[in-house]
Amino acid sequence: MKHSSENPGLPNFNYPAPVSRSQLPSTEVREPIPDFDDSADLRDYLDVVVRHKWVVLTFLSAVFVTVLIVSLSMKPLFQASGRLELNMQTPRVTKFEELTATNMREQVREYMQTNVRLLQSPSLARRVIERLHLEDNPAFNSAVTMQGLEQQPEGTVKRLQTIVSEGIIKSLKSFISNALRSGKEQNTRIDPALPKLQLEEDMLSKYSESLDVQPERDTRIINLSFSSTDPTLTRNIVNAHIQEFIGWQMDKRIDAGASAKEQLEKQLEVARINLEKGEKHLNEFAQKVGIVSLDPKLNLIYRQMEEMNNALAQAQADRVAKESLYKGANSANIDSLSMVMQNLLIQNLRQEWAKVEAEYQENYMTFKDDYPKLKNIKARSRDIERRIAAEEQRILGTIKNDFLTAQARESSLAQKAEEMKKQALDLNNQATEYKILEREVETSKFIHQSLMERSKEIDAKVGTDLGNVQVVDYAVLPLTPYKPNIRLNLLLAIIVGLVGGVGLAFLLEYLDNTVKRIDEISDRFGIPVVGVLPLAEAGEVRDLDTLVVSKPRAPFSEAVRTTRVSIQLSSAMDQPPKTILVTSTSPSEGKSTVSSNLALAFASSDERVLLIDADLRKPRLHRIFNCNGGDEGRCTHMGLSHHLSGMCSMDEAIQHTDIPNLHFLSAGPMPPNPAELLSSNQMKKFLGALIKLYDRIIIDSPPASGFADVLVLGNSVDGVVLVSNLGQTHREALRIFRRSLFNVGGHLIGAIVNKLDLGHHYGGYYSRYYRYYHSYYYPAYRTDGESLPETTSETMEEGTRSPS
Repeated sequence: MKHSSENPGLPNFNYPAPVSRSQLPSTEVREPIPDFDDSADLRDYLDVVVRHKWVVLTFLSAVFVTVLIVSLSMKPLFQASGRLELNMQTPRVTKFEELTATNMREQVREYMQTNVRLLQSPSLARRVIERLHLEDNPAFNSAVTMQGLEQQPEGTVKRLQTIVSEGIIKSLKSFISNALRSGKEQNTRIDPALPKLQLEEDMLSKYSESLDVQPERDTRIINLSFSSTDPTLTRNIVNAHIQEFIGWQMDKRIDAGASAKEQLEKQLEVARINLEKGEKHLNEFAQKVGIVSLDPKLNLIYRQMEEMNNALAQAQADRVAKESLYKGANSANIDSLSMVMQNLLIQNLRQEWAKVEAEYQENYMTFKDDYPKLKNIKARSRDIERRIAAEEQRILGTIKNDFLTAQARESSLAQKAEEMKKQALDLNNQATEYKILEREVETSKFIHQSLMERSKEIDAKVGTDLGNVQVVDYAVLPLTPYKPNIRLNLLLAIIVGLVGGVGLAFLLEYLDNTVKRIDEISDRFGIPVVGVLPLAEAGEVRDLDTLVVSKPRAPFSEAVRTTRVSIQLSSAMDQPPKTILVTSTSPSEGKSTVSSNLALAFASSDERVLLIDADLRKPRLHRIFNCNGGDEGRCTHMGLSHHLSGMCSMDEAIQHTDIPNLHFLSAGPMPPNPAELLSSNQMKKFLGALIKLYDRIIIDSPPASGFADVLVLGNSVDGVVLVSNLGQTHREALRIFRRSLFNVGGHLIGAIVNKLDLGHHYGGYYSRYYRYYHSYYYPAYRTDGESLPETTSETMEEGTRSPS
């Protein structure tokens, strides 16, 4: 693209006063920078797996194929199982109960674990080996296999074939066995019994490795299983193990019964001697103190004391009653006593007195007191009264005599009772020792009786008790091998492969610190994405820097125009960003290409645009616009560094291109101090003058990493646009750039994602969108690279305006 060295549209002018960024139109109020969000959601994790899907699939395939080969090369193993039921029985030799009770559940658990250990014991394994003659089986005795191979013709060839068929692992085992066998032969010279002991130890080791004993949860059933390469041998070993365990338990019970019988006989003899001694001591003591029996019915002292106590109680009750009667007779009127009132003589006398008194009253009305008849009647009345009083006194005397008699009888009985009490106390003192001896005799008698009963019980039950072990299931012949379980192994291989592949993918993701998704820029770093530019096709790479003009219907061109609209709408419509700085965090991210195409897009929308190449360290835009026919070196025309150094004026530095509305300012020669030159007052005056002449100023700057140029220019422009590439832009560089730009007061408009591969990173959506968009609205556009007729500069001439 050629340009004209003369700028007829650029007048000569003097610089106005410097305009700082704070005096420029502000698009928004500056707010504090938000915290960076480093959290991840499910979509982030899915994206990691999708990006590294070939790593996951490769790891999965490697694990799957490895497990498949190993599973197919393994020799099949058969497993036979049997089940036993164990009923807990508390062993006892006597009928004595335990003094303390333990937790039943704990007892059951210990009982089950004890039987599991017994089933795994070497003693039981030896019984099974002896019963089945496993020392002659090649699976347990490798010497049998070696002897068979040596007896065969061409044994060496067949042995090699066996080694090859069994695999490398078994060959190593054979080599180790031979080495150990040679060591055993050397040790034989020292101890002839050592080979036999070593063979027994090897067989026990192989037997224990193949045997599995597991109790079933919350039951009293034990599952017994054995595995080997011979299904018949596997079944026979399990059944023999069960039978030998039952026989072993029976032998132990018989031995325990015989031992208990012997022990009981000793204890029975001791108990008999103790019983005889106790009875002898008891009789001698009873004869010495004269005790016949302590039973109250048989003991005279106890019986007499009981009778005396009863008589004394009756005498006390009789005395109390008579004393109460006597006191009542003395204190009250004697006529009111029941004994007086119930006396027949007194009753008759009182009736007779009543008749005499009535007769007296009848004659008294007629005669006077000295009348003889009245005197006679009066004398009869007095005689009756005297007889009544005499009878009452006699009754009172009788009550008093009864009371005194009862009192004397009580005293006599109390004295006798006290004497009997002393005799009883003396007897009790002697009976205490007697009872001690008697209890010892009873205890010895009880122990002797219990031991004798238990001895007879053991004699009756030895050899007849079926025991507490019952066979639930005997082992049957296994028809299919249980190892290798190819389906399970392959399923586990898939699970392990997926987990390992995903883990490897996340490890690679952790080691790769670049941005992987478009959403990550906005969600994690808070930078709005103003545009997404797809990766150009092979036929578009040559004209990529000016693709907006050369192929306006290309997806890349459409994306640039969409980005242009996003930048225009990023601020208020009355204050759009006029000076835009385009930069990137690292080189080769396409910032110069984006700057060029953005400038062309703005120019095609009837805006006066100036494109400034501010990359004073490694400029590139002059190659795009073919500055003065310059080659791959620097532009020969006056540029930005000339003007800022005072070597030329503005109109001499700015060049008019053949694109309408687009002017270009090259970088010029590289100065010794680019950052100081860009931060000078001359640069600020220059930008202030350009704002009045152009609608849009696009500034291409060097990368932000390692250079201060971007920070210097970021404080002088209306907004900064960051160009980033997925898989190339580092997260830390992006975080540092944003924070640094905020610290210098720069305004970040947003980010443009460049070189997006539409087949990766969820780019399929963009690919479908662009294909559908162009196929629907532009039928002439095809995926094979065809495009609509391009708009030439002549067709755009009508909308061109001079920057002046």
